[in-house]
Formats: sequence, structure tokens, C-alpha cells
Amino acid sequence: MTAEASLRAAPAVVVAQEDGRLVALDAGARRLLGDALGRECWRAIGELRDAEGLPCRTHCVRALLERGTMAAQHSRVLLGGVRHSLSCLALDGRVVCLLSPASDQRPTAWQLLSAREREVLRLLSEGLTTGAIAARLELSEATVRTHVEHMREKLGVSTRAALVSRGYTLGFLG
Repeated sequence: MTAEASLRAAPAVVVAQEDGRLVALDAGARRLLGDALGRECWRAIGELRDAEGLPCRTHCVRALLERGTMAAQHSRVLLGGVRHSLSCLALDGRVVCLLSPASDQRPTAWQLLSAREREVLRLLSEGLTTGAIAARLELSEATVRTHVEHMREKLGVSTRAALVSRGYTLGFLG
């Protein structure tokens, strides 16, 4: 199975520490990157064959971390001629990146988000924290957390980074 074919089967998630070295890879990332633990994230991902539009560069992990917790970067890339989303999120001194195939599908009825959920998702994609979103929308932090949890359930994801990535994939975010 080619790397591109294996990626279609499952997204790839990597975690990089502040110096940019990879400290965790899920099964999809291992299939795509091989044993990349300890390598610089920008090099491991940036050197993927047949990849176009990758934003990876030296010290990109550190630059994202300097923007603060929950700072995010989202990109559309081509991998083996197939459109993908690359979402990187700063979280607790590390950066979590999710590379997943873009979907031309429209959300199913159970995946539809309310106008308020779309607002919360947009602000999450900008890297705002729960508290900052609550202040911006004049909501309680508990209400923002509830919106995030409902979106995670609707879109079938377990993390905020995956939620934002899925939001791009389904067209909720541009």
C-alpha cells in the first residue's frame, strides 16, 4: 500500500515538542512517515514525496508556540494529487498536527452545526481559548465548553484540533 493510499484510510497525527522534534505519532502517521520519532517535524512532514503547498519550515513549531496556547495554523495541501487539510495546534508547550484527506462531501444532517456552534468553531480555528471565546461572544465558559462538546459529538472527533480540521474538511471553515 502506498503512503497516499494508507493516508486515505486514516488521518495522521503527530506531536512535536518545542524544538520541533516529533515525540508522538499515531498509526496513520507511522504508516505515512515511518519511524520519524526524534526527527524535526518540518523535515519529516516537509519531505513527503509528491506533496505540494506544505507550510512546514525550520522553526515553524517554535513560531506557532510563541503565538500562545491554542494558536493554530490550517493549510490545504496536495499529497499524491489528493487534497488534504493540515491543521497544527499549539497545546501545553507542544504542537499537535493532523493531516487528513479533504472531503468533497457535504455534512450529513447529524453533522450540521448551529449558527452559534459555527461561531465558536471559527474562533477555535483562530486559536482562541475557551475564556477568550466566552468573552468575545458574551457567553459563560461552561456554555462554550458545551458547544465544543456538542460539535465534537456531531463531527465524531475527540480533540479540539481534530474538530477544527474536520470543520475545514466539511466546509464550515474557509
